[in-house]
Amino acid sequence: MLGVLSCLLVTVLAIQLKIYSKGHHRLKINLRLPMYLPWLLKEIIKSNIHVARCILHPQLPIQPQTLTKKPSQKTSAALAVHANSITLTPATISVDISDQEIFIHALTDISAQGIIDGDIDKQVSKLEKSLT
Repeated sequence: MLGVLSCLLVTVLAIQLKIYSKGHHRLKINLRLPMYLPWLLKEIIKSNIHVARCILHPQLPIQPQTLTKKPSQKTSAALAVHANSITLTPATISVDISDQEIFIHALTDISAQGIIDGDIDKQVSKLEKSLT
C-alpha cells in the first residue's frame, strides 16, 4: 500500500510541477492503471490457481514452450505494461521485447493459449486508447 501511495504522490507532484517528459503518455497510463489493475489481479489469481493445480498434480502436467506475440500497442509505455502484465501472470514470462513482437515462455498449453487469444493485449490496448 505504501508503494502505491508513493507512486500516486509522485504522479500528482509531477503533474503539478509539470516535470514530466514529452512522452507524457507514460504519466497518463499511470493515472488510468487503477481501471486496469482489477482485471489484471483477477488474471493473476486465476493463473496462480492453474499453476498450483499443475504443481500438485501427481503427473506434473506441464508443457514448457516459447512463443512470440505481435503486440498491437503503439506507445512504448503501453508495450511495457503489456510485457510486464505477461510476466506478472504466473505460468508466463516475457523473455524479450521489441516493437514488432514479444518473446514469451509459457509453462503449459493453457497459459500459452491465453497469450495466443490475446486477452492481455486487448486490455492494454483499451488502456492505451484511453490516452487519446
